[in-house]
Amino acid sequence: MFEWILFGIGFVGFALAGYWDLKTTEFPDWLPYSMIILALVIRSVYSFTIGDFTPILNSVIIGLVFLGFGLALYFTKQWGDGDAWLLGALGFLFPDPAGFAFTSFFAFPVALFFNFFFIAFFYLLVYSIALGVKSRDASREFFSELRGDLKGIAAIIFVFSFLCLGMFLYFHYFYLVPLYVLNYILILPPLFIALVFFLRYGRFVEKNLFKRKVPVSKLREGDVLVSQRWRGLTEKEVKNLQDKGGEVWIKEGVRFAPVFVVTLIVTLFYGSLIGLFI
Repeated sequence: MFEWILFGIGFVGFALAGYWDLKTTEFPDWLPYSMIILALVIRSVYSFTIGDFTPILNSVIIGLVFLGFGLALYFTKQWGDGDAWLLGALGFLFPDPAGFAFTSFFAFPVALFFNFFFIAFFYLLVYSIALGVKSRDASREFFSELRGDLKGIAAIIFVFSFLCLGMFLYFHYFYLVPLYVLNYILILPPLFIALVFFLRYGRFVEKNLFKRKVPVSKLREGDVLVSQRWRGLTEKEVKNLQDKGGEVWIKEGVRFAPVFVVTLIVTLFYGSLIGLFI
């Protein structure tokens, strides 16, 4: 019952986020916050019932790791703050299989994290290429712009690769996990590199092909200014801009929220997608 309650919260929450994102490009802030609170409450009650606080501790630790990574992508302008909180909600809800049958060489949160970014990679790959081909000059402009961001991208890749290496050594020397099992960790950095570049390409497509100039009289709550991070305007901010008059550039992003519900279903009912590469 415990696992199905968590799954119900995740499925309904992520499905609603995906629906609203596809329909309006925005979903309410309270949605991921509510999912996180419910995850913590359900796992706390369950931990108290069985007399073992591992379920709630796992939720807090993995949830904060997922949220921290999501916010890092937000502050580097890779995606919106809502997506960051949804990633956090995914970690708070399912830091472990929670009773679902799951087998993998990797720990559950590693497999969940990989599944999410693999599905996101495929989603963005199709989305970005479909939009990029509409502009013949897109590829040339992309590589020109990419050269200016190589240091930041290299830093992100280095940190991720260092963490993978640390995980490799930790599990081998402290838990005596065989090397032939841990060797699969080494495929994560090159896959992550590919993901980073396609995230960057998706952002380039959004910036150049998904922006338009509109009179402030037509602004609505949730619109995102080109000059801002991926955060929708509040009703008060829209009113302030309308009082000033004129025109502004707004951007429309990739409807990214559907990736979360797909990741949840694939991971719990199929397992790790890493096996596709082994």
